[in-house]
Amino acid sequence: MNLLIGRRAQQQADRKAQWWANHRPAVSTLFADELERTFRLLVGAPGDGVSWPTPRRPRLRRILMPQTGNHVYFEVDATGQTVQVLAIWGAPRGRSPSL
Repeated sequence: MNLLIGRRAQQQADRKAQWWANHRPAVSTLFADELERTFRLLVGAPGDGVSWPTPRRPRLRRILMPQTGNHVYFEVDATGQTVQVLAIWGAPRGRSPSL
């Protein structure tokens, strides 16, 4: 299984990792560590998470990163060989990203 991280998702991840490093020094790598574990999980079990379809993306799924309160939005291609991460979005926002 291949993992592709979209440009938007990478930018979001970079900003969140920097925020944790700057604002939570006691657990400065918590976000990055949890994101890495989530990516490994998605590669090994791409069916995890919950279906979160939209009109534009009927195969959209998301998985919660419980320690940091973020959702990873992703799609699995039809052949099941690639997981594409589209967004990393704070669950407390109470809404989904525009995808």
